[in-house]
Amino acid sequence: MEAMIKFQHVRKEFNSDGKKFLAVDDVSFDIQKGEVFGIIGFSGAGKSTLVRCINLLERPTSGQVFINGTEITELPMSKLRQKRKKIGMIFQQFNLFASRTVWDNIAFPLKGSGLSKEEKAEKVEKLLKLVELDSKADAYPSNLSGGQKQRVAIARALASDPEILLSDESTSALDPKTTKSILNLLKKVNRELGITIVVITHEMQVIKEICDRVAVMKDGKVVEIGEVFDIFANPQEQITREFVEHTSNLSKIYELVEEKSDIVRVDQEQIVWRLRYLERNVSEALVSQLSRKFDLDINIIFGNIELIGENPIGGLVAIVRGTPEQIDGAIDYLHEKNVGVEVILDGRVSE
Repeated sequence: MEAMIKFQHVRKEFNSDGKKFLAVDDVSFDIQKGEVFGIIGFSGAGKSTLVRCINLLERPTSGQVFINGTEITELPMSKLRQKRKKIGMIFQQFNLFASRTVWDNIAFPLKGSGLSKEEKAEKVEKLLKLVELDSKADAYPSNLSGGQKQRVAIARALASDPEILLSDESTSALDPKTTKSILNLLKKVNRELGITIVVITHEMQVIKEICDRVAVMKDGKVVEIGEVFDIFANPQEQITREFVEHTSNLSKIYELVEEKSDIVRVDQEQIVWRLRYLERNVSEALVSQLSRKFDLDINIIFGNIELIGENPIGGLVAIVRGTPEQIDGAIDYLHEKNVGVEVILDGRVSE
């Protein structure tokens, strides 16, 4: 697959009050043409700065940025302006013109495009239909909901026929239901128009909903990168595990253990384990297999199975009763099936 965006040893340093701050620290990776790529990190991780290096709104202190094979860090300003026209951007605060109608907001990037009045009108109509705002053409931003404003912003960003769409925390100001509708719209844009989308967020749920791959940033560095399914199934870095745990109710078990809840009280023949499904197919009836094969009593406390793309992923937390040999045999069997096993409480171990 051809790289649409390539970072090579990108470094961005800021100077403030005589002090240097390294916002992006030697970042190198590719974003493929036509994919939805996520960049996640906490505030100050450097993700927004890195993305602004894509269109050189922030010029790297050192390193190279390539767009569709062209090194834009070496382009003269006249050619850079042409490249920027093919990179759309949407933001958390929408950035609409309050004094212009929805129609005029969407049409604004078409000034100087060389299109006739009729061609401009046809394009705006098409974009209104794409973002499902046909009936709001004459409305002003003040009369729109947050989700509708973001739809206008997306349509406006698409008016110049971009190859790349940058989404910088574009759903952070929206409620969960509206967020889902905007993410579905972005998936539609990606699917129907083939536009490469880069999503910057601090919410792993957004990554889970829309992205093909994700890069995790911390202190200006990319600490982990991979397909979203693989990152969720088997996060390698502590910060990635924190993001993943935040989207799952399975992490509730650690609070219950810390609180010494009666729910997780075990005796000398019991353990509490957490299973993580690491494969892209979790259709096997593992619990019933374990119960029959190893003569175990398995009491599921809670579980979580969901889809990432079209692949089910998740796990469960359970109290298991059996002899040490039976339990150890079951754990070995689960490892053979590529199921992650974490023994959270072990009643067989005296305190």
